[in-house]
Amino acid sequence: MATKRFGYHMDHLHFHVKNSRKMNYLRHKDYGQFSTPKSHNGACVQELINNHKHKLDYEKYLNPKGLKPTITNNFPKMGTEHDFVSHQMLLYKSFKPYKRNVASFRCSPFMTKPEIKQYLMKIYGLNVIKVHTVNKQGRIVKNHQNNTRWRKKDWKKAIVEFDFDVEPSLAKHDL
Repeated sequence: MATKRFGYHMDHLHFHVKNSRKMNYLRHKDYGQFSTPKSHNGACVQELINNHKHKLDYEKYLNPKGLKPTITNNFPKMGTEHDFVSHQMLLYKSFKPYKRNVASFRCSPFMTKPEIKQYLMKIYGLNVIKVHTVNKQGRIVKNHQNNTRWRKKDWKKAIVEFDFDVEPSLAKHDL
């Protein structure tokens, strides 16, 4: 549980880790939890609250009208952005028998499950229930004339579950 701090302590700069050897942890019914160093003489919560109020008053003194500076620039404002979808989604006929409402696609390995779902729903208007993905490595291709080998591009297989039945000729290979 995070504690409120009105100062900095080396153990608490980055992580909210409780260290009872170096810190005292206090609780107030109205203001919540506070932490003070053990080297601090007064471990009273009311003293911490008063110090915080004095700090706020001092900040008002430094900025009496409460004005906040605004950053202005002469750069032109950006117009509305339009995303151009350049991903390929290829219907992939599978050798495995899936349910009637499932189809598999071959897509870019950089697409995530929510992106695949949005792509199919917004562009094609398909009602997608769930998306499963599998990352596939590109297969190794051999050239026997030059005795060279290389690997084709990696790809992602997306197994998509719809709320309607997919035509069997599109979903499964005919052997």
